[in-house]
Amino acid sequence: MSMFGKQILLDWQTPEGKKAVRRMVIVVLLIAAALACLFVRGGARPTVIRAQSLPTPTSTPEWPMLGSGERWWEGITRPAEIVATPEPLPGLPGVSLGGMGSVATGKPVPFRVLSCPTAGVKISTIVTGRPGWWNISGTAAIPNMEYWKGELSPDGQGWVLLYRSEQPVQDGLLMEFNTRTVPAGVYQLRVLAVDRTGNYPEPCTVQVQIGG
Repeated sequence: MSMFGKQILLDWQTPEGKKAVRRMVIVVLLIAAALACLFVRGGARPTVIRAQSLPTPTSTPEWPMLGSGERWWEGITRPAEIVATPEPLPGLPGVSLGGMGSVATGKPVPFRVLSCPTAGVKISTIVTGRPGWWNISGTAAIPNMEYWKGELSPDGQGWVLLYRSEQPVQDGLLMEFNTRTVPAGVYQLRVLAVDRTGNYPEPCTVQVQIGG
């Protein structure tokens, strides 16, 4: 140990050294207490949480209570009922395709039979239908029939096809003919039926006047 250290130990053991040590301890304690007070005063302050204002409650209207014997529905006004009145539909024309049945008959069209020897092939009536149209009725039904057709010719030599069908017709509408597709004049109209072998019996041929 150095001489300086030995001197400190000797001074502490003397009455004066002991007093000096006490004073030093007191000073240290005072300094520590002062620092503690400063730390408490200057430390972080606690956060104050303020309560938010609550919304004012809205009063709910109270419905009057009805007695058990009251008929509450009588006070309710019902909207007026609207009843739609459908307009009547326009009259629909009677329509039928050739060879599929009958149509409303109109004015008879006169014709002259030139040749009609086969019972299964005949022209029975010709009546007016729609403006300019003829409804031609009769029979086209032979055994083992492949098809039948209606034709028109101005002289009985060259024939123009008017209608063809594979459905047999028995005393019904054969076809509808638009007379406006040909010039006015005298024509020959015939119905011819062909069997599955390609043969055909004598057709039914009539003479008609178109226009004029």
